[in-house]
Amino acid sequence: MAAEFEHDDHILVQDGRTLEIFHRDVAGSSRFHVAFLGVHATPHRDGFKVRVGRRHGEDAIVDGVRLTMSQERFAEFQKFIALAIAARDRTA
Repeated sequence: MAAEFEHDDHILVQDGRTLEIFHRDVAGSSRFHVAFLGVHATPHRDGFKVRVGRRHGEDAIVDGVRLTMSQERFAEFQKFIALAIAARDRTA
């Protein structure tokens, strides 16, 4: 069964070893195999800025999406993205 995380105009869906990102205003979606998944979060004011996309090199993330969220939403996001990271690292 797929796991979903909805934030503002985005819905992230993790289904098996695929992460798909939908945006309300875009007809298509972006899909990533979890083997290529990159996630980076930095503190920002009272919450976090999060980048989710395709890893490029050691530290870069390309394509994907940038999200700004509160600490509470970030805690929910961490639970969601842990599934994709576990699938990427084959610990799921």
